[in-house]
Amino acid sequence: ESEALIEGLLQNGRLTFDQLVGRTISKVPEGTIRPAREEIRMNFNRLVHARYVERCPKAEPHFNPQEDEQSTTARRKVPKTAEEVLSLEQKVVNTATLSDPERFSEIPYSMEDASKTNDCPSNAVAGAKRKHGAFEVDEELNSTIAENEVLWRVNFEKFIFCLKKKFCADRKKPKLKVGTHPIWESFFEANLTDRDTNSVTSSINRILEKLGQKEGSAAMTVDHVKRVLGDLQCALTNSEDGEAFTFDLRKMVEACRNEEIESLVKKKYGQEAFTIFRLLVTQGCAVETDQIIDTTILDKQIVHSTLYKLW
Repeated sequence: ESEALIEGLLQNGRLTFDQLVGRTISKVPEGTIRPAREEIRMNFNRLVHARYVERCPKAEPHFNPQEDEQSTTARRKVPKTAEEVLSLEQKVVNTATLSDPERFSEIPYSMEDASKTNDCPSNAVAGAKRKHGAFEVDEELNSTIAENEVLWRVNFEKFIFCLKKKFCADRKKPKLKVGTHPIWESFFEANLTDRDTNSVTSSINRILEKLGQKEGSAAMTVDHVKRVLGDLQCALTNSEDGEAFTFDLRKMVEACRNEEIESLVKKKYGQEAFTIFRLLVTQGCAVETDQIIDTTILDKQIVHSTLYKLW
């Protein structure tokens, strides 16, 4: 059911939950049991909680350029900030953007759904409504709005982050020493938060928990795991769960990108060009021609002609 929900959002871009329910039920083959609305809602809320699905930005954000201009004029004597130099389009986008609690706010369950889920008798539900009348009406209203009016879409940031993690984990595996594969996999599996999509942070406790589930890895000591993570360029940090390790995905992605470009240069221009290009990438700054000649130990004419080709 979750796969059908994601597929519907990917194919249509944005849908209300009511439209998703209708689409999901229509896709069920004849002769098979159709999923209940409450079951679809439960799966949908799981996707929202995991941040694979989010609410769309405000369709009609309220933004008054005149009020913004007045507030900017009043702050002229104050040093300029990044917010003041934003374009009008960027300010409108910022106004339409929802906060994280709003983006990933699940669809509330109405009292009718709760009674079906808990198999409560109708008189018990009626009693509950009399006791908490106003609150229950608000809950049902919020649920109706979220189902029929709120538009939902796939959170591509989450998927890209998952793919980036998988890419970096798989790319480094062939270069790992024997016995370190389980630790490297456990480090990525233990990652929960994705506030920063450029790095992976996992607490040592969760890493050990994941490691204990792998065959032949339960006997590894904490010191051994920490030493291996340090060798894998994971930096030691502090988190809410105690000690944690952070791996910078950007460095890994940049290194892989450089490898791809270097292979293209070597294939098109030869070994000399590959050597010079790698030197420039490694230095990360402008390098004088004489220094390139001295470092690469290549003939002066070859270096000059190769640089002109690359240029």
